[in-house]
Amino acid sequence: MKTRFFQFFTIMLLAGLLMLGCQKEPQSVDSARQADEMVYTPKAAKLVADINSFKQKMTAVRENPHLKSGEVISKEEARWNIETLFNVTYGFPDLSYSKTITDTALVYLPVDASGNARLEDVVAVYEEVLALVTDFYLAANFDEKGFLFMQLKSGEIINGQMEIFVSSITGEQRSTPPDPPQEWKPFEAGEEWWYGELYGKCDFDPLYLGTDAAKELEHYLNTNKHVPPPPPTGFRYIYVDHEFIERFGDEYLDDDGNYLIYYIEREAGDFTIDEKCLNWEELNFHYFGQKEVIYNIIPEEENKPENWKFMSCVLTGKQANGRITMHPCLHHKNELTYAYRYLVPIEDIPLPTEF
Repeated sequence: MKTRFFQFFTIMLLAGLLMLGCQKEPQSVDSARQADEMVYTPKAAKLVADINSFKQKMTAVRENPHLKSGEVISKEEARWNIETLFNVTYGFPDLSYSKTITDTALVYLPVDASGNARLEDVVAVYEEVLALVTDFYLAANFDEKGFLFMQLKSGEIINGQMEIFVSSITGEQRSTPPDPPQEWKPFEAGEEWWYGELYGKCDFDPLYLGTDAAKELEHYLNTNKHVPPPPPTGFRYIYVDHEFIERFGDEYLDDDGNYLIYYIEREAGDFTIDEKCLNWEELNFHYFGQKEVIYNIIPEEENKPENWKFMSCVLTGKQANGRITMHPCLHHKNELTYAYRYLVPIEDIPLPTEF
């Protein structure tokens, strides 16, 4: 693979297609760890330009706080710029983590009647988000920790201020990524977990209160993600346009009519202990069922390209009424985050730094 890269590089050099200086045309690169050719695409080059443009403007505002640029940007552009620059600067989503925690907050961005925000106000919100997420990160009680990513969601505009919901994920790093054998299953014989409600195991041992079947599944899905191979020398991955996907739990069945995500409903009467308690075989079934949903079904359903990648999930065991029949049901509500992954030169977007 490396030989092919140098051959390609030489041909491109001789053809005069490489440019000197800071501005570069997209070029193909090979990774010894990947079968498919990775490409520095025009889309990735445009992202690099947009990220650096906002970074330069923010630096100018910070260094000249007494000056007003007069520049305004749309509220959605403001949200995107804050989220994207923050994540490429501080995020390490491709490290291996043994557990994760999610912290949330709410900030406000002043906007005008047209939904635009002053650049100075956008920079102020960035600084506020940085302070909040730094506090979340420092408060995480992990020996070795890393920051995965931060997601912003726009809310309502009230009295000239747009709500921005902040979701920040910190993880406990593990020294080596998991490499389970093909037949590995996360739940061992004899394990039985309550479906939800943070009631722990089915024997209600106080030691396990605060977690449940949904949270244990969430843990294994988040800590056994598909980790990409290292990027080629001189390049890094960035993740942009974080997208939130929600599923109720009754959407997907296997060939035998079993729900891939935990879901059960009944027309009348209370749910039995057996229905609320998931044994180790059921838990393993839903673990692999969830992986099928996350990595195959949803990307195909959403018609997403190959570089649209799963980032994290939050599973919540809930009792509710079914969406279609309105019968009482137990289900694992899925809140899934995906993002687009791009390969970019480190000289244009430096490697992330820790807080």
